[in-house]
Order: sequence, then C-alpha cells, then structure tokens
Amino acid sequence: MKKVSLVLAVVLLCSFAAFAQIPCVTDTAPTVATVDPCPVYTLNYYANRNNTALADSTTRIINPGTIGTPMSPDHGTICADIYVFDNTQEMLECCSCPITANGILELSLLNDLMQNPLTGFPAPDSGVIKIVSDFGANCDPTSPRPVPELLSWQTHTQQPVAGTFVTTEDEFQSAYLSSQELGFLGQACAFVQYLGSGKGVCQCGAAS
Repeated sequence: MKKVSLVLAVVLLCSFAAFAQIPCVTDTAPTVATVDPCPVYTLNYYANRNNTALADSTTRIINPGTIGTPMSPDHGTICADIYVFDNTQEMLECCSCPITANGILELSLLNDLMQNPLTGFPAPDSGVIKIVSDFGANCDPTSPRPVPELLSWQTHTQQPVAGTFVTTEDEFQSAYLSSQELGFLGQACAFVQYLGSGKGVCQCGAAS
C-alpha cells in the first residue's frame, strides 16, 4: 500500500510539473455554462493619467502560490508579462516582472507602467493594461508561456465633477487567451522594444 501511494505521489508530482510548463492557451472559448479552466490572461483600464491633481494609479499583482511555495527551488515564481496600450489600441510599453509565491508587486502608472512610452510625451490619458501569467523560468514578454495564475487589482483616478478627483479600485477581469492573441502580444512587444531603442520598456517597481 505504501509503495502504491508513493508511486501515485510521484506520478502526480511529475504530472503537475509537466502541466506547469505547458502553454495555457485555447482557440475555442468555453461555453457560458463552463468555468475557464486556465485563468492566465487578465485586463483592466487606466484613465485620467494626466490629471491636474497629479494623482497616481497603482497596479497590484499577487502570486497566490499556484505552482509552488517560497520553499520550492524556484520559490514558486510566476512572471507578470505586462502590456500597456493607449486608447487607440497601440501598445506603448511592455515588460515582465517576476513574483515569488505569496508575493505582491505594486506598480505605479506614472513611474513604472507609463514612464517611458514608445511614442514619447505627453503620454496618453487613458488606455488598457493586459497581464499574462508567465512561467517563471521563461519571464519573456516577447514569447510568453502561460501558467495559472496571478491575481491583480487596479486603482483609478476618477473625476466625477470638474476639479474633484477620487480614487476607486477594482479587480482585473479574466478573458480567454487564444493562440492568436498570445502571438500578437509577444510580437507587438518585440516590435515596440526594437523600434523604441530604449523606449517602450516598463519597469517592475522600485526594485527593478
């Protein structure tokens, strides 16, 4: 019985390790009645970047420990491949930030995600932030290898009336990641970083 249990444990461990290295993409979205089995792709918006109060917005990303623990050889690292777009669907910055299991990464819109846009300044006032959970040993926004799963939140600077600014916060929303979208994100990021010659690369916070 002990031998069977040991063999089963080894098989499960090997299967889990293999799964963690398989790209998690789909070309067919699940039906409404099913749950997305592979939540690796999330997005949110930013707005009022250039507000007169100079108020910043913050992206918070947590690694819940889905592929390892802080005691694992790789510390359960998942990378956040981040892609920042303006409101005309043009990618302006991209980067990859490693986060160990149970860790949190906090990024400033002004100082990390939109401090070096491809098109220069003034930076766009609004747009979209996309995050792909990437295999820790890969950590390459130009060629992501999705694994589940990072959790993310975004604060927003809202202006309900002229001259009055308030801060709200919500969670990033999951979307189905097709192979076409995965390929586009990687290729567009490579193009931005090549064309920018130093521009178009976001930062991973104060420690980067």
